[in-house]
Amino acid sequence: MSYIVLARKYRPQTFEEIYAQEHITQIMHNSIISGRVSHAYLFTGPRGVGKTSMARILAKSLNCIHGPIPIPCNVCDNCHEITMGTSPDVIEIDGASNTGVDDIRDLQKELMYSASKSHYKIYIIDEVHMLSKNAFNALLKTLEEPPDNVIFIFATTEPQKVLPTIVSRCQRFDFRRIPIDAIVKRLQDLCGKENIDIDEDALFLIAKKADGGMRDALSLMDQVISFGTEHITIGLVRSIFGLLSDEVYDRMMGFINDHQADQMVCLLQQTMEEGNDIQEFITGFLDYTRLLLLIKLGIIPLDIPSNQIETRKNLASLFNEDTLLYIITLLLKLNQDLRISNNPLMVAEITMVKMTRISKIDDLKYSLAQLEQFKTVPLTQTAQAPRPTANYQKNPQQTTERTIQEQIVREVQSEIPKIEALTIDILNKHWNHIISLIKKEFMVSGEYLRQCKVQKVEKNIIYLITESDNLMKMSRDDKSVMENIISRQFNLHIELDIKQDTVEKEKVITNPTIQDVQKYNPNLAQFIEATDSFIDTEHSSHK
Repeated sequence: MSYIVLARKYRPQTFEEIYAQEHITQIMHNSIISGRVSHAYLFTGPRGVGKTSMARILAKSLNCIHGPIPIPCNVCDNCHEITMGTSPDVIEIDGASNTGVDDIRDLQKELMYSASKSHYKIYIIDEVHMLSKNAFNALLKTLEEPPDNVIFIFATTEPQKVLPTIVSRCQRFDFRRIPIDAIVKRLQDLCGKENIDIDEDALFLIAKKADGGMRDALSLMDQVISFGTEHITIGLVRSIFGLLSDEVYDRMMGFINDHQADQMVCLLQQTMEEGNDIQEFITGFLDYTRLLLLIKLGIIPLDIPSNQIETRKNLASLFNEDTLLYIITLLLKLNQDLRISNNPLMVAEITMVKMTRISKIDDLKYSLAQLEQFKTVPLTQTAQAPRPTANYQKNPQQTTERTIQEQIVREVQSEIPKIEALTIDILNKHWNHIISLIKKEFMVSGEYLRQCKVQKVEKNIIYLITESDNLMKMSRDDKSVMENIISRQFNLHIELDIKQDTVEKEKVITNPTIQDVQKYNPNLAQFIEATDSFIDTEHSSHK
């Protein structure tokens, strides 16, 4: 007899054998008992979590000779044929290879015939999202009002591609990813039945690599068993799937903590020379750092073996949350850069060096915090404050730069006098700086404001005059914003009063007449009359 893979050999045959889907199996169980069986079901979820198995079990429960019953006997001819996929009344259709409207029309013709020897005629359409839009539309009327004793069961990994009109005609059930501990428990049961000696850590690693899919876990288990050894260890599983030991990542985090860039790069090169894939290495490092961050937040992840939790806790205590977040950010970016780089190893080496320089982030954060403190000091106070006179270099070996900065900030803030009212002298002294601050946020408004003239300052109100019509329009739009910027700098409530200069300009007269000359220059008019002169209106103008 040919070998049957574990995924087929141990396929669930009852609702109780389906792992981690109790929210669905309980509903199915109760609906069969109460006789409230729907005419259409939609099973959605990731691959390998039991969608098709659930459909077959539901079909056996409904068409069992002793049924409908919630637990099929799995012995009668109907149950046996459904298990083997040869039942004439339970038709399984691959949606990927029957996508056209003609396939749906052929299916509709078959609906005219009743079940041959079962209670129901059941159609299981796998990967139903692959059907074309026309095929879906052809199925609508039949799906809403199917013939008696006809049941549709749809399964898909991409429910968003199924037409909403189809979904609304079905009972939808969303399957969950299977937890790691549930997969480990299932693998332990199977290993007991197959007389396989394997470490729990190795099962844990297989379950983790399966990523929530029981079928994937069984397929991986088949590979491990085929390796042919009496005792299966976690090291063997790592070598089969090309996975790195956590000890490599432990050393990496130690080099980051000790700022040993050379050691970290050497370890990376050694790992690559052993034939490991760099993408797999970075993915594993990213997942490892994620677990450390969760532990730092007080969360014990389920995908860490119990015998490794204490070690991870000790390692996580060496880093703060910001550092771990920064490492994760670097690894995420590296993961993207590796896909487009012609020299992935060089890109990875540079990232490793960056990680060992991570302590510079704390210094940068401190510097930014100090700048923020200086920003809160009013501008006029900073200008009037005397320079600190303390000698900070008496003992440079004991006085760090950070201590010096903190002492400067304390002395500056304590010795600078506060102002109660703004004067025109203070304003003029800092007017250019105020203009530059406004221009950073509002370039045009700041430039217009620069053209204004400060007329006076009274009761914290700045009176400005301008000849620009544009400034007058701007003042209506941005006046409050500029007031806030100026108020923040002087630590006072400042208002602006901007008025347009109404000084009348001299009127220019083109093509003047003798009457205009008499009005503006009587002497010139007398001279014109006495000399019998005339006004050249083409080449002259009078002001």
